[in-house]
Order: sequence, then structure tokens, then C-alpha cells
Amino acid sequence: MNLPNTITVARVVMVPFFLVFAFGQSTADRITALVIFLVASLSDILDGYLARKNNQISRLGQFLDPTADKLLVGAALVALVAERRFPLWAALILAFREIAVQILRTSIVNGGGTLPSSPAGKAKTVLHIWLVSWWLLPWGGINVVHGILLGLALVISVISGTEYFTTARRVRTSA
Repeated sequence: MNLPNTITVARVVMVPFFLVFAFGQSTADRITALVIFLVASLSDILDGYLARKNNQISRLGQFLDPTADKLLVGAALVALVAERRFPLWAALILAFREIAVQILRTSIVNGGGTLPSSPAGKAKTVLHIWLVSWWLLPWGGINVVHGILLGLALVISVISGTEYFTTARRVRTSA
């Protein structure tokens, strides 16, 4: 267990705390949820940087890091659907992509391979962070930025998910 993986595990540990505040009713609770979400999201950048800088990239980290991202964003989607009028159909599309890619990644890792994050997958993660952060802000209502971020997140999610499955098919047929 190296420092980058420890940071990743800490991100997973933040998820229940995020949920407690995300379901809170006060503005202070909602702002606290946003702060926890942003700290957890920014720790993703830190653990990746440290892993590359210190040559501590590991198979465990390549599995845990995207898993932590999916848990955090998944928890946020649950809270947003329940508390913030986030469309259920959109959350289901985003969640389906996350689950499908995680199952794919797990099967490849179990087979001895790797499926590292792609540039489109990284862009998807950034868009999801922006999307969730915007929706977590204690606005009075939904505005045009909510819709734009949601549309962009849906498009990049489908593109990156398709890219992962195409890459996996090429890896499996060449092996």
C-alpha cells in the first residue's frame, strides 16, 4: 500500500460523509457536501500525480482509482436524484456506463491485463465533477448551465464507454 493508493482509499472513505451532508437540509450541509465532493475529486489528481512522479503506478491503483471515482460520482447521483431534481433517466445512463466499464475493467484485470484510463475517460471524469459540483450548489432552481453540463456529460460518457469496449475488443483479439 503506497501513498497514492492510501489517498485513493481515503477518497472512498469520504463517500459516506459526503452522503450524510448531501442529504442534509440546510445550506451549510449542502455546502459541506460540495466541499467534501471537491476535496475527494481533487485528491484524484493528487494520487495520480504522486503515482506517476514516484513511479508507484500499480495494478491495485489502476483498479482502485476508477472504482473510487465511480463510488463518489455514483453516490452524488443518488443524492442529486433524491434531493435536487436531477433527472433519473440521465442518472441511469451515467450509472449504466460506469457499471459496464467497471465490469469490463475487472474482467480484463482478472485475466491478467490492464485497461488504463483513456483521455476520453479522463475528460468524462472532469465533466462529471463539474456536473455534480454545479448541481450540488445550493441554487434556487435549475438553469441553462445545468442542462449544458448534463448534455456534455451524457455525450462524453457514451463516447468514452464505446472507446473502452472497442479497445478491450482489440486487446482480446490480439492476445
